[in-house]
Amino acid sequence: MLIELKNLYRTYHNQGGQSRVEALKDVNLKIDKGEFVSIVGASGSGKSTLMNILGLLDIPDSGNYYFDGKDITGLSDKEISRIRNHRVGFIFQSFNLIPSLTTLENVILPLEYRGMARKERTERAKKALSTVGLSHRFHHRPTELSGGQQQRVAIARAIASHPGVILADEPCGNLDSKASKEIMDMLKKLNQDGCTVILITHDKEAAMYADRIINVTDGIVKTEG
Repeated sequence: MLIELKNLYRTYHNQGGQSRVEALKDVNLKIDKGEFVSIVGASGSGKSTLMNILGLLDIPDSGNYYFDGKDITGLSDKEISRIRNHRVGFIFQSFNLIPSLTTLENVILPLEYRGMARKERTERAKKALSTVGLSHRFHHRPTELSGGQQQRVAIARAIASHPGVILADEPCGNLDSKASKEIMDMLKKLNQDGCTVILITHDKEAAMYADRIINVTDGIVKTEG
């Protein structure tokens, strides 16, 4: 078992503190190592809150989160950040690439923040870009790439640190149908190679790539086959 949430709640208050929104209610969820799951739900359903908690970007108000068998609920921010930086790779709808950097530099940057030696981070970045079919684009900047190619760079950046878990938030949201299929096929291949993939999407066709669909409605999480 890679991820397990037990009796998890997350509540938000408005700016005045007068009203509260239960974004997640008594969530119990298990995700196995090597699984491919899709999280689907309408806007305001709690889908994004669940994503942020699974990606260790947010913490629950109550309940427990077990990551690889360890209860991380009571860990310090520094300890949680370390797990997130070493174990989770993120792919976002807007790519989040730095325009002034080349594709290679964009992939290297997170590895540099981790204190990795120059030679190793360069080798890892080149290998990751080659994995997504961009070995001929090391020195191009994001503005010189198509949307699909930019998302491939984002995937390379996510896998360069060998995270074990890929969390993809609407990775095809800004892409045409051809590029979307290429990206989803790529995520499926990463999963077949042993990576756990968590896809957040409103796209039913993309969601069907997963082994399991997790539906979020009004803060309640249900798993479908």
